[in-house]
Amino acid sequence: MKKRLCIILSLVLASLLSACQDKISVGGNSYEADLVTSGYYLDKASMSDAALIEALSNVKEITRPASLGKVEMPDFSTIEIVDPEPIEITDEMVEAEIERIRDAEVTYQAIMTKRKAVMTDRVTIDFKGFADGKEIDGGSGEDFQLVLGSGQFIPGFEEKVAGHLAGEPFKIKVTFPEDYAEPLAGKDATFDITIKGIEEAVTPEVDNLFIVNHTKTGSYSVDDFKEEIRERLRKSSEFMQSESTVYQVSDKLISGSKFEPTEEALAWQFSAIMSQYNSQAEQSGTNLATMFASSGESVANIYSTIKDQAKEAIKSEMIYDALSNRFKVEVSDEETKEWFEQALSAYGLTEQMSYDDYVDIVGIDNMKKSVMAEKLFLKASELCKHVTESKEE
Repeated sequence: MKKRLCIILSLVLASLLSACQDKISVGGNSYEADLVTSGYYLDKASMSDAALIEALSNVKEITRPASLGKVEMPDFSTIEIVDPEPIEITDEMVEAEIERIRDAEVTYQAIMTKRKAVMTDRVTIDFKGFADGKEIDGGSGEDFQLVLGSGQFIPGFEEKVAGHLAGEPFKIKVTFPEDYAEPLAGKDATFDITIKGIEEAVTPEVDNLFIVNHTKTGSYSVDDFKEEIRERLRKSSEFMQSESTVYQVSDKLISGSKFEPTEEALAWQFSAIMSQYNSQAEQSGTNLATMFASSGESVANIYSTIKDQAKEAIKSEMIYDALSNRFKVEVSDEETKEWFEQALSAYGLTEQMSYDDYVDIVGIDNMKKSVMAEKLFLKASELCKHVTESKEE
């Protein structure tokens, strides 16, 4: 159960409320006070942009209602799920994965002999760009480290830096892509460049130390490690196939069901979304007014869009509740950890984030709910019609 958060009333709402009021009149309609403070039932037609933003800025997530409303799901046997063909894990796939792990640990060391820079080198450069005879705004830098071949600069730039010596000033000519931001889109440009240092890439060897640092099952030899990688890839493949099933069941249940959400449900979902926007603004060191202004949309239109988001988002919650009532499923902390570690591996995020990082960001309760939803949709998929994906397609 989520902890109930304190509702801070905006100046606009405060003028409408008295300490003993149970209901509030908004736009000619009467609503429970808690629903109005959620931000969902604000009377935008009679409010200025400043007043509407003030009210939305003070929205906090209200308590999730015990009942979200009524939902009529389709007969599961009428839902068709396409099962992808199983993927055979080849030796080439194993080698490619090991190369990916090696590439993630590339280090750079200064070259010991005088030579020209080559692609894959990391160079330190001073550069200054010109277009239409004028210096490009933001087109210069000093002591900038650039890995040649990383694609960090526009096409052609890095290739033309390669082939030059350190300490050698030179010029290159490049053309900005047609889809580049104005006013540089499609324009020819010249860059004055000096390479101040060249470092070559050093990729770790697949030796005992490398294996010890990357094994999760105690592999020691190269052959054992390759089999471990093969098993990882197999599990990742199965995970992605499972995710495909979950997505299909979820999508078809939402599109094929009839929903009658309660006012309380819509208010709660809106407050949850609005609370996230406010948190993002606070974490970014800005405010809601600035975030809304950057979108180019009117405040009233943004408010309507978020309300529409709430109407769509509540459908997933209602399906989740309906499946929870139909299938008795439990999720342990161990299952949650196993699922998220598999997800990080399948999506190639193991090097960037750990399970503990995810717990700190999302929270264990939200993570367990995600795994619960996965298990519920997979349970529902057992009652659906399954067809095998054709390779010819």
